[in-house]
Amino acid sequence: MASLRFLFLLILCLLTLAASLRLGGAEVSFDALLNDGAGLLSGRAFRSLCAMAVGAALAVSGLMLQSLTANPLADPGITGINAGAALLVVATAQFVPDASMSTLLIAAICGAGLAGLTLWALADGETGLGRDGIALRLPLAGLAIEAFCLSLAMMLILSDAETQARYVQWIVGAIPPVARSESIPLVVIAVALVCGASLTGRLSLFTLGADQSKSLGRDPRVTVSLTLGLVTVLSGASVAIAGPIAFVGLLVPFVVRRMAQTSLMAAYGHCVVLGASTLMACDVLGRVIARPGEVDAGIIMALAGGIGLIIMISRLLPRDPKTRV
Repeated sequence: MASLRFLFLLILCLLTLAASLRLGGAEVSFDALLNDGAGLLSGRAFRSLCAMAVGAALAVSGLMLQSLTANPLADPGITGINAGAALLVVATAQFVPDASMSTLLIAAICGAGLAGLTLWALADGETGLGRDGIALRLPLAGLAIEAFCLSLAMMLILSDAETQARYVQWIVGAIPPVARSESIPLVVIAVALVCGASLTGRLSLFTLGADQSKSLGRDPRVTVSLTLGLVTVLSGASVAIAGPIAFVGLLVPFVVRRMAQTSLMAAYGHCVVLGASTLMACDVLGRVIARPGEVDAGIIMALAGGIGLIIMISRLLPRDPKTRV
């Protein structure tokens, strides 16, 4: 059954990719795309690849973070990890105007790491290795970090005309329409996704409890460090490409966990495919509904994410008529 679900998601991803290649400011036939006289296919293919990589990375980050903390609301966006990455990218771009993509990538990963460490400290992660106390404190600490980092990032963007021209659209989450040397972050995401798959077994043991994991030969502190490191790299590379896009890492794992309930490894694979499809679909929808202009994928995802979050809360916290006042 799990294999059939994965096959369905894979077909959905391929159909979304076909729509992403064909649809845009102007609808183009596949024959015209294949002839590619104006270089349209290469441009749209690069954009689709960016959307797929960022969507998969954010979905996997959310899944791993939720598994680590036993909190279904843990997400790189809500916890402020993406915001920390965005802040350091903007700061680097402003103070080092000629910074290369490699420099911005390093800045994004460092920003995500600093935000993650701050989050872990504020949520009292060290004493929360049993995952009892951290589940509630995590989103509260994350909201504070997100608000602080995004406010500083917007202040830096609006204080400089050149930075504003480069990053005012990026800060809301925008898939790059043309090649901007994102090849290095794309490679980093690909390598991290492959490495992350080998971490699912270790993290599955951790979900049984820190003591149980240690008794089976897997130091829980190492598991926490490796998982946070993976989330940091994936989130930082995603922000370097497309800005701090929210809700992908929240909604996709929520859906996937109901499709692959028993296996974290199966959920990991489902998240890769569904995350890629989700963000690619948001990008296509943003291009179609505002022709000849477009709405950024981050805005479309935020609109869908707001509705999805309401549904999630209603499912996770069902109302009890006896408790109504």
